[in-house]
Amino acid sequence: MLPWENLKEMSLPDLETLCWRCWGSGVVPIEDHGQMVECPDCEGLGWIPTEDGRKLLEFVQRHLGITGEDEESKPIP
Repeated sequence: MLPWENLKEMSLPDLETLCWRCWGSGVVPIEDHGQMVECPDCEGLGWIPTEDGRKLLEFVQRHLGITGEDEESKPIP
């Protein structure tokens, strides 16, 4: 068997899931429901990477040299 024959196909549901707190909007109401703020769980993206998604994201960031000033100390959600 060739190495690439053992690879599985990945689709978006395999890489990320809809944020349960903001339901994909990226924002949540504050306590008085008067204002909306960035969702703390997904950091305003609306999606949370799965385990496979985190691995792929780390691989891409590492090989493309994508790091921010504070991303080295901040784990991927």
